[in-house]
Amino acid sequence: MLRAALKSLLSRKTRLLLSGIAVILGVAFITGTLVLNASLGDSIRSMFATAYQNVDVQVSAGSDDNGSPKPVPASLVDTVKDADHVTKVTGDITNANGGVQVLDKHGKVLPPTGAPTIGSNWSGVQSPMQLRDGAGPKHGNEIAINAAMSDDLGYKVGDTVKVIVGDPKPQKFKVVGIFGYTGDRKSLGGEKSVSFTTSEAQKLLLDGKDAYTDISVRGDGKVSQTELKKQIAGIVDDKYDVKTGKKLADEAAGGLQVVIKFFNYLLLGFGAIALLVSVFLIINTFSIIVAQRTRELALFRAIGAGRGQVTRSVMLEAFIVGFISAVIGLALGVGLGYGGTSAAAGLFGNMRTTLNVPTTAFIAALVIGVGITMFAAILPARRAGRIPPIAALRDAANTERPVRWFGIIGGVLLLGGGGLLTAALTKQFGSATSNDTLLAVFGGIILLFLGATIFTPFVARPLVSAIGALFSWSLPGKLGRRNSARNPRRTAITATALMIGIALVTAVGVLFSSAEASVTKYLNKQSQVDLLISGVQTGPTPPTFDKTVATKAADIDGVKTMVSTYADTSTTVGREGTMVDATDQVKDLVHMTAMGHDKGNTSSLGTDDIIVSKDAAKRQHVTVGDTLKVKFPKSKQSKELTVSGIVKNSGMTAPYIVSVDNAKYFAVDQPTTAYIKLDAGANKKTVTHKLDDLLKDNPLVSVSDLSVLVDQMTKQFDIMLIAVQVLLGMAMLIAIIGVINTLTLSIRERTRELGLLRATGLTRGQVTRMVTVESIVISMFGALLGLGVGAGLGVAVQQALKGDFVDVLAMPWGTMVFYVIASLVIGFFAALIPAYRANRLNVLNAISYE
Repeated sequence: MLRAALKSLLSRKTRLLLSGIAVILGVAFITGTLVLNASLGDSIRSMFATAYQNVDVQVSAGSDDNGSPKPVPASLVDTVKDADHVTKVTGDITNANGGVQVLDKHGKVLPPTGAPTIGSNWSGVQSPMQLRDGAGPKHGNEIAINAAMSDDLGYKVGDTVKVIVGDPKPQKFKVVGIFGYTGDRKSLGGEKSVSFTTSEAQKLLLDGKDAYTDISVRGDGKVSQTELKKQIAGIVDDKYDVKTGKKLADEAAGGLQVVIKFFNYLLLGFGAIALLVSVFLIINTFSIIVAQRTRELALFRAIGAGRGQVTRSVMLEAFIVGFISAVIGLALGVGLGYGGTSAAAGLFGNMRTTLNVPTTAFIAALVIGVGITMFAAILPARRAGRIPPIAALRDAANTERPVRWFGIIGGVLLLGGGGLLTAALTKQFGSATSNDTLLAVFGGIILLFLGATIFTPFVARPLVSAIGALFSWSLPGKLGRRNSARNPRRTAITATALMIGIALVTAVGVLFSSAEASVTKYLNKQSQVDLLISGVQTGPTPPTFDKTVATKAADIDGVKTMVSTYADTSTTVGREGTMVDATDQVKDLVHMTAMGHDKGNTSSLGTDDIIVSKDAAKRQHVTVGDTLKVKFPKSKQSKELTVSGIVKNSGMTAPYIVSVDNAKYFAVDQPTTAYIKLDAGANKKTVTHKLDDLLKDNPLVSVSDLSVLVDQMTKQFDIMLIAVQVLLGMAMLIAIIGVINTLTLSIRERTRELGLLRATGLTRGQVTRMVTVESIVISMFGALLGLGVGAGLGVAVQQALKGDFVDVLAMPWGTMVFYVIASLVIGFFAALIPAYRANRLNVLNAISYE
C-alpha cells in the first residue's frame, strides 16, 4: 500500500501541485510575519544598542508631571568620576518631548508626524556618530544638525535657521556642522536632531541651570555593566535612577515593539484567513481526487486492503504534500520577512537589518503545512476507506451527495446569529458600548459568517442556475451552466473560498465608507466652519496667538463670523482631568461647530456657568442646574460652576465650555483656535492670504482650509481599505487557484463525457466556451455571495457603532461593482488552463476512458 500510495501521488503531480501552492502561500504568510516580527525586533534592539554603545551606566533624576526629564546637578559629574572602573563621564542634555522645533524655509513648524525632533548638547564625535560636513558648535549662536534634518528641511552648513525652544518667538542660529552615523545612516531611528553648545543647551532647555538631563558613564571594561551600576548607585543619592546601557536600550526598543507586535497580530489575522481559504481548497482537491479514484481504491479493497490501509494511504499523500509545501513556504516566508524588514528599515533612517528566523517559524511551518493539509484530508480519507469493493465494477463514481443537512445546520446558525445580533443591536444586553453588547455583536457576526458558509451548498444549485442563465444563449453556455450546477457541494466549496475574501473586503468597505460619510456629513454639511486657525502642539500646552489677531481677522472682507476660543489641557473638572474651552461667543460656537442643543441654555454663558457635552454629563452624572468643581492650573482652589446647558456632542471643541472671563485662570490667557465662516461668494484664497499675513510672526499657528482637512481625513479611509485589499490578496489568489484546481480536476473526471461531446460535433472553441462559462459562473457565484454576506456584516457592525460617530450608513458601491467585474475576469483567466487541457484530449481515448 505504501508503494501504491507513492505511485498514485507521483501520477497526479500536477493536480496536487495546485493544492500545494495554496498551502505554500498560507505558510509563507504566517512564517513571513513571524520572521518579520523577530527580525524587525532584533534590528530595533540593535539600533538602540548602537545608540547606547558608549554608555555603560546612566544616571538620571526621572521625569516631572509633564514627562520632561528632571535636571541632574553638574556637580554630580565629579562625584561619579571618583567611582572605581570609571574612565569617562559625560553630562548630557536631551529634550525629545517637542520642546525644540526647527522652522522650515517658509517659517513654519512642520506637523509632528513620524519620529520626534531632539534637542541636545554637543559633546563631541564618538562612534557610531560621523561628522559629514563642517564642525561641532563652539559658540552660542551655532548648532549642528543631523543628516535627516538637513535632507528634510534643505539646510546646509552656513545656513541660518530659526529655532523655537519654549518661547514661541524663534531664535536664529547658524548651522556649522552636519552629522550622521556609520553605515551611511542619516539618523539612528528617523529622528531629526539639533545640537547646541552645552552652555546654550543649559540656557534653553534647563532654564540656565548648571545641570544636565542625565550623566553617561563609560567603564574600563574590567567589570560588567551590572557591577558598575551597583558601584555608582552606592555613591549617589537614592533619588537618582541608575541604569545600565543594556537596560536603556531595551526600554527604548520596548515602546516601538508594542506597535510592531500589534501590526504583526494584524498580519497573522490575515494569514489565518488565507489558511482558512486554503482548507476549503485542499478539502475540495482531495474530495475530487478520492471520488475519481473510486474504482482504483475499490480494487485495493477487492484484493484485500482494509479500510484503515486505504485511509492511511490518502493521509500519507496529504502528509507528503503538506511537508513539501511547508518547506517551500518556510523558505518563501523567510524571504518575505527579510524583505519586509528591509523595507521597514527606511522608516528608521536606514536602520541596519538583521535576519532572525525564530523557532516558532519552523514549528508554524510544520504545524500549518502538514497539520492543515492532513486536517483537510481527514474527511476525504475516511470517505475513501468506506468505498466498498463492489464499486470496482461500476463505470464511474457518483460524486454527488445530498446537501439537505448543510441547509439545516447552516439555517440554524443563520437564525441564531441573526437573533443574537438583533438582540445586541436593540440593546437587550445593555448600552451599545458595554462588553456584553459588543460580545453579542461579534458572536452574532461569527455565527452568521459560519452559517452562510455552511448554508452555501444548499443554495448553490438554484443560484448557480440563475447566474448561468445569463450565459445560456448558446449550446456551450447551456452546458457550462449545467456543469457548474451538477455538483453543488463542490461548487459551493470552491465559491466559498472566494466568498470569504470578498466578504471581508466588503464588510470593511461598508464600515470605512460609513465612517467616511459620517465625517464628511459632520464637517461639511453640519459644521459651518470654512477656515480654521490653530497651531501645532509641540509641548504640554497648545500654541496660542495674540488677541488682536482675532479682532483684525473679524474685520477682513469676506469673513462673516469668527469665533475664537481659549483652551487649557490640564483643568480638572469633577473627577477627570480634561481640556476646557473658554469663549464669549458660545451661541455662534454651538451653531458653527454643530454641537446641537440638548438641554438648558446653550446661547449664553455667565462667569459661573459651564456648558457640558452629553457624554461628559453622563460620565460626571450631572444635569442642568447641578454644579461641578473645576480646578484651573493657576487657581489654588476649586471653583464651583453651574451646568447651564448640555450640547449633544463636543465635536470640534472640548467637552467643557466656560466663559472667557475664566480664561485668566488658564495656563496661557490667549486664544488657541479660531473658527471662521465666510460670506457667500467670498474668495477663500484671498481671505487665507490675509489671515496668513496676520500670523506671519507666529510660526506655530497657521490657517487651514477645513475642506482640505476633510479630504485628508477621508483619504485615510481609502488608504486603509486598499491596505486591507492588498493583505487579503493572498486569500483571493488562493481562491483563484481553487477555481483552476476544481475545473482541472473536473475536466479529468468528465474525460469520457468530453470525448463524447467532441465525437458528436462539439468543436474545440465550443469546449473552451463551455469551460469558460462554468468558471465564470462559479466565480460570480462566490463574488455575489461574498458581496451579500460582507454587506450584511458591514451593516451590522455599522449599526452597532452608530452611537460612536459612525451614524451614516454608506455602501462602497464602486468596490462592489469592481468585484463583480473582477469575478468575470477571474473566471475567464481561471478557465484558460482547464480549457487547454480539455482541448488536448484525444477523442478516441477519451471515449474509451475507464
